[in-house]
Amino acid sequence: MIIESNIKSALQKELIDAKTTWVASAMISNSGWRFLQKNIPYSSTQFYLVGIDLSTDPKVFDSIRENLEINARVYETKYTFHPKVYLIQKKDNSFTAFIGSSNTTNWGLEKNVEMNFQINDQVECKRLLHWFNGLYADGFLITQKFVEDYKSKFVKASIKVKEIEREAVSIKTTLTKNKGQFFSQNHHEIFNEKYHRINSENLQMIRKEVSMKFKELHNVIYPQFSDYGLTDLHCHHNAREIVSRHFFNKFSGNYVSAMWLHYGKSLPQLESYKNTDTSINKPNSFINNIRMQVIIHEDSLGIWLVLGRNNGSKIDRECFRKRMKNTSAQEEFFEAFKNLDDNYWININNRVYNRDIKTVSTLLKEIQKEKIEEYFVIGCDINRNDSRLSNRNLPITVLEGFKKLYPLYDMMKHR
Repeated sequence: MIIESNIKSALQKELIDAKTTWVASAMISNSGWRFLQKNIPYSSTQFYLVGIDLSTDPKVFDSIRENLEINARVYETKYTFHPKVYLIQKKDNSFTAFIGSSNTTNWGLEKNVEMNFQINDQVECKRLLHWFNGLYADGFLITQKFVEDYKSKFVKASIKVKEIEREAVSIKTTLTKNKGQFFSQNHHEIFNEKYHRINSENLQMIRKEVSMKFKELHNVIYPQFSDYGLTDLHCHHNAREIVSRHFFNKFSGNYVSAMWLHYGKSLPQLESYKNTDTSINKPNSFINNIRMQVIIHEDSLGIWLVLGRNNGSKIDRECFRKRMKNTSAQEEFFEAFKNLDDNYWININNRVYNRDIKTVSTLLKEIQKEKIEEYFVIGCDINRNDSRLSNRNLPITVLEGFKKLYPLYDMMKHR
């Protein structure tokens, strides 16, 4: 059906019954945004793919940042992002869509001479959804840093034409590109503390992507462990647990603050610790024993040796304490630690870098701070934009990092 003018009333009528909405718009004004939020049911799931070429109002990005249940990304291209698509799935699961020339502004939706089509063909609507999802996967999360950068470059033009909200100055905001990195900007951004307890579809999707990327990394590096001398380092015996959870879990907590790919003891080794303890801290649990891991955070990727998490690895901790009472073992551990480069650190109740530990006694003093209630980690963190984390380099970076840490792992674990 052709809608020659005032798509606003037709759109409003359909939005009332919306279960999910997808909007791809070259420009969204504050008034256009308010119209959508006023008419979309509170329970409706919302997805937005927003352009910045035609100067979307910064207030829209502020509003999105204030409501983390809204799934939204910006799309940057070397050309111009110019679609105007409104796709609605209604409560009966049927689809309807509006495609045409109307940006999400009062003038575009109501006042300009515009041309739009309403599509009710279900096959075509599903094709539109496939198109949207394809672009959405390449969009960027709307972070606080992006909003601040965008505002600093936003110039409101003096309007001399009918559309008072049209932006006369075309702007481009520089977004951090993936630059061929193994993990994308979005993969890191979701570990900003603000997102830890948000479980929107947008974040669920990205967390799952991170899990799949870790599994991809595992498939490359694990067959090479023996070549790097990692002879007694094993993946989790349960294939579903090779990577930490990417979903909310009422038992472990309704949050995801980090994700990791980890390696440790074999199933026979773990089974030898089995006793009557069935608690979260049971001694035969993979996570309650010494591990090596690759862990992703907002700004970095860590290569870590984890002797124990809080209240974990009691057997390994006790074994290591006893070993460190021996003078020759202390010296051997010191030499292995100093073989790490200066960017490595030991973190028991605070982080102390390799370069600041000059003697055996200094290292021993740090080790003696160890308490069962606290994490005990030795590792390094690499900036997310570092070339060592590229698609090409990351597997070697991890393998070389594990190789450096392995002598320490071997000395710290219970046998």
